[in-house]
Amino acid sequence: MRIRKGKLNDIDQVTKYGINMLKLHAELDPYFTPVEDADIMYRKFLKSCLSSEDRLLLVAEDKNRVVGYAAAEIQARSPIFKVSKNGYINDVFVEEEYRKLGIATKFLSELNEWFKSRSIEHIELSVISKNAVGKKAWARFGFDSFEIKERVEIKNINIEQC
Repeated sequence: MRIRKGKLNDIDQVTKYGINMLKLHAELDPYFTPVEDADIMYRKFLKSCLSSEDRLLLVAEDKNRVVGYAAAEIQARSPIFKVSKNGYINDVFVEEEYRKLGIATKFLSELNEWFKSRSIEHIELSVISKNAVGKKAWARFGFDSFEIKERVEIKNINIEQC
């Protein structure tokens, strides 16, 4: 098992993993239902990770087979904040049969070093509020909620009661 930078010939498999993860998120909350051509957009994002200084794609490989991936980027924050940029973990996915073997830990270690080499001091990620497994997994690494987003469907907004 090894972790390495992603290559162009990894994009098809990683795109499949990414789309499957999107579908799982949609099952948790239909708000995250992907569009029909999400795979095209996702593939474009992944390719940009191969050539951008501010993005990184890592893959876990076992016997020449990609069994997981991690995608991350450096994001600019609003100029009103002292912390002007942060690391952002877009995705981490490991095939079910390879889970609990430390692959996510290896991904996070590599991402952490990459962020540090770019003078990043904070790493963010998003977890769907209904994803108890994801929240628990990231909490193990020290991630904690720092902002709560809320939403309402327009048809359900309750203005009269205020």
